[in-house]
Amino acid sequence: MPDNSTDITHERILNCSIVLFARSGFHGVSMRQVAVAVGVTVAALYYHFKDKETLYLTAVKHIFNNRLPISAADLREDIDPWQSLGQFIHHFIQTLVADADFQRLLQWVLLDTDSARSQTLTDKVFAPFFAEVTWMINRIAPVQDAHLQAVSMIGLMVFPFESSHVRRFLPGYQLPQQTPEVLTQHIINLLRGGLLGVANENKS
Repeated sequence: MPDNSTDITHERILNCSIVLFARSGFHGVSMRQVAVAVGVTVAALYYHFKDKETLYLTAVKHIFNNRLPISAADLREDIDPWQSLGQFIHHFIQTLVADADFQRLLQWVLLDTDSARSQTLTDKVFAPFFAEVTWMINRIAPVQDAHLQAVSMIGLMVFPFESSHVRRFLPGYQLPQQTPEVLTQHIINLLRGGLLGVANENKS
C-alpha cells in the first residue's frame, strides 16, 4: 500500500524523481511513475509539487546545487588562478564519474529544446555556476571572450562522457583517459596553450 504519511518529504520525492528523470528525461516520466517510485498516491505527490514541470525544475536544481555547490575556495583571489581552475575542473569531472544520475540528467537537460524550461533552469540553476567559470577565466586571460571560453571549457569537461559509448571503440582509447586526474590535466594543458597563447598574441 502507498505510504501517505506526513513524514514523506521533498527530499525523498526529489531523490526518486532524479533517478527517473535521469533515466528517461522530462517527457519519459509521468507523475504517476514518480508517485509509485516514492510510494505515495498521485494526489499526495501533487500536494508537494503542483505539476511535473515544477518537480523537474526543482529536481535539477536540487542535484546540481548539491553536487556542484559554488565554492568560496574557488573564488578566492589569493589562490593561484590555475590552481583554482584545476580544482574546479577536477571536482566537476569527479562528480560526473561518481554520479551516473547527475551525468545522465545533465545530458537530458542539454538536449532539452523547450526554451521556457531552459530559460528557467538557466536563471535559477546555471547562471551562478557559469558566472563562477567566467570569473576564473577572466583572472587568467581578461582580454578573452569569457563567455566563449567558459562554454568551450564546459564542453571539454562534458563531451568525453557524452561520447564514451562510441569513443571507447576509437583508436587510442585507454580507460585511464576517463579518470578525473587525467582529464583535468588534459583540459588544463589545452587551456594553457589556448588562453595564454592568444593572450600573448594580443599583447604583442
